[in-house]
Amino acid sequence: MTVKDLATLQPTGYPAVSLLMPTHRTAPANQQDPIRLRNLLAEARRRLDLDETVPREVASQVYDEIATAAGQVDLRHTGDGLAVFASPGQVHVRVLDTPVQERVVVADTYEVRDVVADAARKHRYWAVVLSEQPTRLWSGDGPELVEVTSHGFPFTHEGMGLPRDYGQEPTKHEIERHRQFFRDIATALAEIDKLDTRPVFVLGVDRYLAYFAAEWPRPFAGTVLGNYDHAGAHDVYELLAPRLAAYTAMEQVAALESLDAARGANRFAAGLAECWSLAHQGRGAHLLVEEHYHSPGWVHDDHLHPPEQEPHSDAPGVLLDDAVDDIVESVARQGGEVTFVGDGSLVSDGRIALIVRY
Repeated sequence: MTVKDLATLQPTGYPAVSLLMPTHRTAPANQQDPIRLRNLLAEARRRLDLDETVPREVASQVYDEIATAAGQVDLRHTGDGLAVFASPGQVHVRVLDTPVQERVVVADTYEVRDVVADAARKHRYWAVVLSEQPTRLWSGDGPELVEVTSHGFPFTHEGMGLPRDYGQEPTKHEIERHRQFFRDIATALAEIDKLDTRPVFVLGVDRYLAYFAAEWPRPFAGTVLGNYDHAGAHDVYELLAPRLAAYTAMEQVAALESLDAARGANRFAAGLAECWSLAHQGRGAHLLVEEHYHSPGWVHDDHLHPPEQEPHSDAPGVLLDDAVDDIVESVARQGGEVTFVGDGSLVSDGRIALIVRY
């Protein structure tokens, strides 16, 4: 799911259960993760059973959904956090690269802020490994790759392969068959990309790249020349890592240039409090945040205050454990873009800046 999809994720109805917990990548710390997960599942069951507005069969259904999904997570090989969302007939699981506060929430909506911020910090992409035997598509989410097995993938060329001998010329019929093969791949990828648009990286020998480039409607985000028919997920990521870094750097430069243009047109905001206010007004077109910037904040009277300025009045404030993540979720929910840039890139802007719509 895209950042925007996560930000607007809606449950099918009440109850919407959100289970979030920090996890650990290595032993011995990760040995406690199964115990913590069981405790959280028990808390979810207790909360559902005590809620008199939830019919018993619905409570059992939602608990079974969240328990089954959580049980399928391999806690020996995970990230820094886990999020499971469930409502009647619906369940979603996300492994996170950032820690989260441990909690179970039963409400009308999902607690997606941490998940949206984590997804925005990742770099999602498609990796196409071109080959006749076969062409494979990988869904990349940072260093994690999962092979796509839908829309015809993996594609296998039926018939004679491309000429490999020096001086051997293919016939017009063979050329058209090769073009059709790569045209079918491009059509299938376009259907997938329409659902979740991402940069496309392509791996393959030059003749395959040439055929595919003729059918794909936009520039590739990066290419890797060579024969990688038998490359696995780890191999593909290692090959792409330099191209991913270069593409990310290019995106950051473009975002900073857009911010400079917005600054000249007086269409930007800077600093945590101002960005928070405008984001919650739905005015955020493009948010820029330094990669490792986190900050709590107090919300009071529709204003954000620094963590050291707890409001004192008849109406107490609400403490956000991370106001930055809250802004990220708000901008994404309103359809805006989010770009994380290198630490130190926004020093004069208070480490966070927002290009506004008006």
